Order: sequence, then structure tokens, then C-alpha cells
Amino acid sequence: MHLYYLREAWRSFRHHQGLAWTAMISLTATLLLCGIFLLLTHNAQSAVRFIGDRREMVVYLRDEIAPEQRDALIARLNELYGSTTFVSREQAWEEFSQQIGDPQLLQAVDQNPLPASLRVRLRPELLNYPAMEQAAKQVSQFPEVEDVRYGGEWVRRLDELQATLARGSLVVGIAVALAILLVIYNTIRLTVMARRREVEIMIRLGASDRFIATPFALEALGQTLVSALAALALLFTLEQFAVQQVVHATFLPPVWIAAFLGGAVLLAWAAAALALARTLRSAGP
Repeated sequence: MHLYYLREAWRSFRHHQGLAWTAMISLTATLLLCGIFLLLTHNAQSAVRFIGDRREMVVYLRDEIAPEQRDALIARLNELYGSTTFVSREQAWEEFSQQIGDPQLLQAVDQNPLPASLRVRLRPELLNYPAMEQAAKQVSQFPEVEDVRYGGEWVRRLDELQATLARGSLVVGIAVALAILLVIYNTIRLTVMARRREVEIMIRLGASDRFIATPFALEALGQTLVSALAALALLFTLEQFAVQQVVHATFLPPVWIAAFLGGAVLLAWAAAALALARTLRSAGP
């Protein structure tokens, strides 16, 4: 029985290749558009996580604080904000010297002007612009603190980009879902109408709606799956081209790919069920 369904689906595809290929091209184009927004969103999220992993808040200490005050401040920062590391003036100067790399520039400085500091590796829940800004304001109020620096501006811009891409992906996803429903609905409706005489004979002979509809549904699911795979292949080609143009990008993870394929097939099934229910009713006696 299952072999019959597959054979009938393949026969329907062969007899209506023009309609089937038109539907598949339309589905591939809409799914590719959705995939592009998903790829942009994924890479924006990866960039935010990458910056978050390397991000830290630098707390510059006053010169006159005692070691006991410094240790108490470190303990408090560890408790409230995250892992805190002390950097002495000598260590700060050594790191600065390595970054400059030009001894002649360093010889012009008579003494070490850099203050001691604390480097706070913030907790994950603080790795966003509003939380970092609030934490910096709070830490700057401590009497032992001279100044606080953090890379929140870049994070703010990336957060805005990520939110924009997420909203864009949602809008495009809804548009793609409607396009899939419309394309599959009309394709199945036209296919059934082209075989209306055959369908009417099967209905008069007592064939169930499920028996009649299954080959059409399998054809729609197969077309959508092939279109989704073709869209992913084109998306991978675009991603590789971007990498060759010295743009750092990573392809969609397996979970996202599975969700992309599953969502496309699920929408195709819903469209097929809706179209077949309506079309078979109109084809009945």
C-alpha cells in the first residue's frame, strides 16, 4: 500500500512537471530568503556571545588605598559581579610595553603613569549593555575606585543588530510561511483539478478521502523537502562566498537546519491538508 502511494505521487509529478517545477522554484526562492535572515541572525548571536566571552570590566584603583581595602573590594566584586583579578602597576606597565613594542617611545616616559586595576570577568547575566552600564555605575561609587571602563558600546550596537535581525527573521518567517501555504495550496488544488475525472471515479467506487489524498500529500511534502534542501545548498554557497571575501561567517548549526527543514515540511503538510479537504469536497458527488 505504501509503495502504491509513492508510485502515484511520482506519477502525478511526472504528468504535471511544469506545475511541479514552478512550485518548487517558488518554494526554493522563499525558503532561501528565510534562510538568509536565519544565517544573519545566527552569526549576530555568535558575535555577541564571542564578545561576551572575552569581555571584562576594568576598575582603576586610587593610588592611596591600602592592601586591606583592595582585598575587601576584590571580595565584594567577586560576590556581586564576577571573577576579579588584581593587576598591579608593574603588571599594567609590562602589558602596555608589550602592546607598544617600541622601546624609543617608552624611554620618553620617566615613570610608570598607569594605576593598579581590577579586571572583573562579568557573570553571564551581566553580559548585555544595560546590565554592564548599571554595574559600572555601581562600582564607580565605591570610594576605592578611580574610574571604570567597559566595552559596552560595541555590545549595545550588536544587541541592536541582533534584535533587528530577530524581528526581520520573524517577519520574513511569517511571510515565508504564508507563501508556502499559498504555493502548496494552489499547486495541489490545480493538480487535483487536472485529475478531477480520475478522482471522481475513485470517489464513486467508494475510495476513502485518505486513500485519494495521500499521494497528493506525499507529492507536496516531497516537493517542499527538495526545495528546502536546495535552499540550504544555495545558502551554504552564499556563506562560502562570504567567507572567501574575508567576512567571518559560520553556517547554521544542525539544530537550526533540522528546525528549518521540519518547519517547511510541517507547513507543507498543513497546506496540503487544507487544500485536499476543500478540493475533494468539491469533487465529490
